[in-house]
Amino acid sequence: MDQKLAYKILGIEKNTYIFNISLEYLKKQYRKMALKHHPDKNGNTQESTLKFQQINEAYQCLKREIIISNQYCNTEDTEYETTSSDLNSSLYFDILKEFMKTVFEGTYNEILSKVVKDIIITGKKITATLFDELDKDTVLNIYSFLSNHRLLLHLSEEVLDMIRGIVVKKYDNVQIYKLNPSINDLINNNVYKLHVNDELFLVPLWNNESYYDSSGCEIIVICEPELPHDITIDEDNNICINYSILLRDDLYKLIQENEKLYVTIGSKIFPILLSQLYMKSEQFYIIKNEGLPKPHIDMYDISEKTDIIVKIILL
Repeated sequence: MDQKLAYKILGIEKNTYIFNISLEYLKKQYRKMALKHHPDKNGNTQESTLKFQQINEAYQCLKREIIISNQYCNTEDTEYETTSSDLNSSLYFDILKEFMKTVFEGTYNEILSKVVKDIIITGKKITATLFDELDKDTVLNIYSFLSNHRLLLHLSEEVLDMIRGIVVKKYDNVQIYKLNPSINDLINNNVYKLHVNDELFLVPLWNNESYYDSSGCEIIVICEPELPHDITIDEDNNICINYSILLRDDLYKLIQENEKLYVTIGSKIFPILLSQLYMKSEQFYIIKNEGLPKPHIDMYDISEKTDIIVKIILL
């Protein structure tokens, strides 16, 4: 497998030089793609099995190149080396465990891993006893983790609603609210007015989760955006959008009239000069500092923003 195809399979920008990719970043990308496309979570179809094998092959290909480019002598790292016979639930949960370690950082432990694994396995059969050995903060962290990565983990809204109900029932002094902001809310830094027991809380809709102290209880607000099919938000809070151009019609007209591309996100329009693009079937164009507000101690601070990553495709 060549590097360009490996980049594409693992969702890494084509123009990235291999010496700018660390092994940790590569593993992180592998875990995300492997969790999303694991055969166990995609009906064990022939297509999903082939996709997972390609993901593993891409990981091994780029790992070898990174080791060579950094002149590493230790090649004993065999993490995630798989064959078609290894595509089982055990491997899936090994990948999940490593992914959780990167998300939870210093707060990860085996009990937390076991609970998340049990939730994914049991699905709709979740009971409150699953959380008996955990403190409140850990339970809330688990819920936030599952909610923020629900698409990656193939979790249904029904399962998340069940967990939220268990948390609220288990802890009388905790209230959890779920909001579904639009892309327009996010791009315009909109704030939601949440009224609880005659108190007003201003919720920044660009934050995945917000915490508030109310009279006698803790309030948690989870934001799960409802996005157009061509827009996603990556783990660094960058807005990612696909923009397609018809080679025969649109491109000829754009070149002839020296037009710009206009990328629409919510109520905002971002122009891109043709002169800044390449004649390639697929490329990425980054609009700097126009995305979502970056996490800050003051959750209302919008002075620094992430990027908008436009994937331009010639059809």
